[in-house]
Amino acid sequence: MQSLRAVRSAFAVATACALLAAGAPAAAQTRAPNAPNSPAAGTQGPAERIAAVVNDEVISLSDVHARIRLALLNAGAQDSAETRQRLTPQVLRQLVDERLQLQEAKRLGVSIPSKEIDEAIGRIAEQNRMGRPQLEALLKTQNVPLSTLREQVRALLSWQRVMQRRIRQEVVIGDEEIDAVMQRIKANIGKPEYLVAEIFLAVDSPDQDEEVRRNADRLVEEVRRGGNFAALARQFSQSAGAASGGDMGWVRTGELNAELDKTLSTMRAGQLSSPVRTATGYHVLLVRDQRPFGSTASTAPPPAPPPRPRAQPKPDLAKAKVNMKQIVIPAPSKEELKAVQAQAEKLRKSIKSCADFDEKARAMGIPESGDMGTLRVKDLAPGLQQLAVGIPLGQPSPVLMSPGGAVILIVCKRDVPMIEPPPEAEPQPVAAPAPPPIDPKDIKMPPREEIERDLINERADLLARRYLRDLRRTAFVEIRN
Repeated sequence: MQSLRAVRSAFAVATACALLAAGAPAAAQTRAPNAPNSPAAGTQGPAERIAAVVNDEVISLSDVHARIRLALLNAGAQDSAETRQRLTPQVLRQLVDERLQLQEAKRLGVSIPSKEIDEAIGRIAEQNRMGRPQLEALLKTQNVPLSTLREQVRALLSWQRVMQRRIRQEVVIGDEEIDAVMQRIKANIGKPEYLVAEIFLAVDSPDQDEEVRRNADRLVEEVRRGGNFAALARQFSQSAGAASGGDMGWVRTGELNAELDKTLSTMRAGQLSSPVRTATGYHVLLVRDQRPFGSTASTAPPPAPPPRPRAQPKPDLAKAKVNMKQIVIPAPSKEELKAVQAQAEKLRKSIKSCADFDEKARAMGIPESGDMGTLRVKDLAPGLQQLAVGIPLGQPSPVLMSPGGAVILIVCKRDVPMIEPPPEAEPQPVAAPAPPPIDPKDIKMPPREEIERDLINERADLLARRYLRDLRRTAFVEIRN
């Protein structure tokens, strides 16, 4: 599947939302004080179902399905029922958050002109090296309405505008904070530092813990199945680093909280963590590289060989049984074989079910046609064994030709035990070469402006999380099965 990438930032208006790169929703309900028992749901078509109610607005099931298709295209993931089930809870939570952000922006008088939204979508197209018509055509091929992307962009830009107001008012970084960071950097020379990316999912109240943990587990499983970590981070992570695929840059010992520090100390380059619980939520960490702080030499091991295809279960032909039926069309002579084959092919295309097959077999009036009973697959001719276990139930086989005529088979019942492959041995990690010794004179300290910018981003990220958490806590949110 073709995939695209785009940038999402919580505080840069010039960027747009993540697009096209990565269980049924758990029932949850939060009711604000004095919330109405039945909020207005808006006008819904007779066939439209409601997935969630957020205050007095509705998220429809079609909204959820469209956003899932966008997330699958974003991640370059295979579209399957299992993948959709894993992504649904997080997609629905994201849609609820966006609806709360839009409602808050409206309350504060923030609106985004259509021109800005179009410009942001144009930048997404440019970032993916295509024109706006190509982008719209790609969305159309994946059955993603352009309105789905526009609404995601509108929510992002509206929330950026809201947060910019709050940052100007509340985020102030003092010289003493910058000095403390400078001292910590000096103290960390020679200690491990990690090039880290993360997916962060916030937990706003204890009753959400289990649901958020399951969502984090599903994202880990998606990455381990080959999903694109950066794309999933852009789509679902709630940290400021979501814009760059969850990239946190080089992280030194002691910079993160104790739980994340402890997890990083046990990881190697290229390794993915299980979800790590902190006071604010669940973090999934990916260590992209590792080195001693102050060194420019990577301690990452050599690139691993591409993974071998995972062995799949095989049918146990010795124990398999099938209920099979046949239609036989004899050929009186060798010259008539071609006409008999054409007749059999026409008949095969007209068969839609086992009952249909029975009726046409009786109509042929040939004794060999009809029910063959329950057969052991191992007793069939070698060429028929794979056909017996492989053709879809209730659908006719291809026409089988022999010097005597044509045969059409159908399997109406099947009992095929599977042979599980033996477990595969885990590949042994290859040790990386030891980095050269570090000379303190070669250490280049970051400028104070860079440290201040990082502190502002960190403070703003925390402020944004708290702001959204407070909106969730005071909102009426009803998730419907």
